[in-house]
Amino acid sequence: MKLLSIIIPVYNEAENIAPLYAELGMHCKVEYEVIFVDDGSTDATLTAIEAIATTDRRYKCISLSRNFGHQNALMAGMNHAAGDTIIIMDGDLQHPPALITAMLDKLDEGYDLVSTKRNSTENIGLFKKILAAVFYRFINFISDTKIEANVADFKAFNSKVLKSVLQFKERELFLRGLFSWIGFKTATISFDAPARKYGTTKYSFGKMLKLALKGTTSFSFKPLRIALLIGSLISLAAFGFGIFALVAYFQGNTIPGWASLIIAVMFLGGTQLLAIGLLGEYIASLFTETKNRPLYLVNKKVNFPETE
Repeated sequence: MKLLSIIIPVYNEAENIAPLYAELGMHCKVEYEVIFVDDGSTDATLTAIEAIATTDRRYKCISLSRNFGHQNALMAGMNHAAGDTIIIMDGDLQHPPALITAMLDKLDEGYDLVSTKRNSTENIGLFKKILAAVFYRFINFISDTKIEANVADFKAFNSKVLKSVLQFKERELFLRGLFSWIGFKTATISFDAPARKYGTTKYSFGKMLKLALKGTTSFSFKPLRIALLIGSLISLAAFGFGIFALVAYFQGNTIPGWASLIIAVMFLGGTQLLAIGLLGEYIASLFTETKNRPLYLVNKKVNFPETE
């Protein structure tokens, strides 16, 4: 019989563990294991998971030594998954376990990867909606790999897709981009995400911005090409202005101009700083990759064999 591995990264989600356990038990109709990845929680999340794992050995936990981030926690779970079929989902119940059966049915139809797309999210603020829309427009404009808007990190896939993803050794992970990049036969299921019942979102504006930068530098050189184009246009304009100024000087038509000088200096300086900052992001990504540090460190494992 095929085994389903459900991977759930959690960070300070103690109040959601018991309701999630009940929901998974209600909707999982196949043989399954659940791998919680405790991403350095500072509340009672690990204790809540261990209480369940003591009575139900299908539930396992990987406790990381500190908070390494959502993407790294997902990779930790995928590295330890034993199933023929994998599902990754969040632990805040905004990824409804009720969709699991429909996702597995799509895999049985011959699809390799099943993604889910949010039609709406209950009680989400206007600012968050605008931010998400800007994020996807920006990432798709700047990236060579198209990422569908509102596609969640709630996916089901077979072992072929899992093996493909685990081949990547990148330190700067952007899994939504990787799943789009690898291809394979993909289906999409739409859903309406319920409001979060307990706790607060862990994706702040700063984390979303960091994720956008990861996606940009990981999947495209287009920002560098845009910087080169802007620099070339400005250089061409500056060269033309230089010829105009030289002709005007010999014709005796030049007058002192503080404002024009300041505007030109600030415009050129700002453009140069923007390009340098962009180069810095790529260099920082290269620096992170060359250090080859581990994606995560494990502090404790629950219900895994001693040899793992």
